Amino acid sequence: MIHIAICDDDKKFISYIKRIIITSGADPQTTYFDEYTSGKEFVFNLELRKECDLLILDMQLGDMDGDDVAKKFREIYPYAILVFCSGVQLPTVKSFRSTPFRYLLKAYNDREMNEEMREILNEVNRNNEEAFLIGHYRYNSIKVQLKNIMYITNTKRGSRIFVTPECNEYDFEEQILIDSKLSELYGKYEKYGFEFASVSYIVNMRYVKQIVASELVLYTDERLSISKKYYKEFREKFARNLAKKY
Repeated sequence: MIHIAICDDDKKFISYIKRIIITSGADPQTTYFDEYTSGKEFVFNLELRKECDLLILDMQLGDMDGDDVAKKFREIYPYAILVFCSGVQLPTVKSFRSTPFRYLLKAYNDREMNEEMREILNEVNRNNEEAFLIGHYRYNSIKVQLKNIMYITNTKRGSRIFVTPECNEYDFEEQILIDSKLSELYGKYEKYGFEFASVSYIVNMRYVKQIVASELVLYTDERLSISKKYYKEFREKFARNLAKKY
């Protein structure tokens, strides 16, 4: 089951992109669409939505700037898939702060749009996988979904998990521990987008919005130091990650 929101002031494009989504492989029986023709309407209904796996957002809405709508969306859905679309407007530095997965040009032909949409739907499915690890808080075992983890640091006896502020596990005040060392965790979870930026931690690349000097900046504006050992490789991986989106 996939819940998709489309926000665009062009009703014809909404109908078109819905058709593209279905012809790209989404099951019409288990795919649910919500349509919005203005940014204000979408933002007003944000907190009323129970689920959202994918937002396709026009960057040039008549009543609101698309980047501002995306920022509001990220406050409620930090790990849902966000896709920008536009006829002419290019992404800005402000756009990257909302960590979009793709940028679609409305000028794409059907073949190009289908190719892009298949990759988007694959990412939605990967994002919805119940990939998790088991940590512990005091004497309790805690199941933590990988998509809720921002980064993991070394401790004397294992590792410490730092989660997004929006998830329930955030209430454990950064005290979720796991016995495995970083090298072991990296071997298991590299395929889910975790990378070393320092010998002392691995970070979930989906939450890295930019690199400033020798620090990475998370979507929460928290900064982590990038060590000299990993700096070049990490910058290259960050650049490749962005290149996949645009």
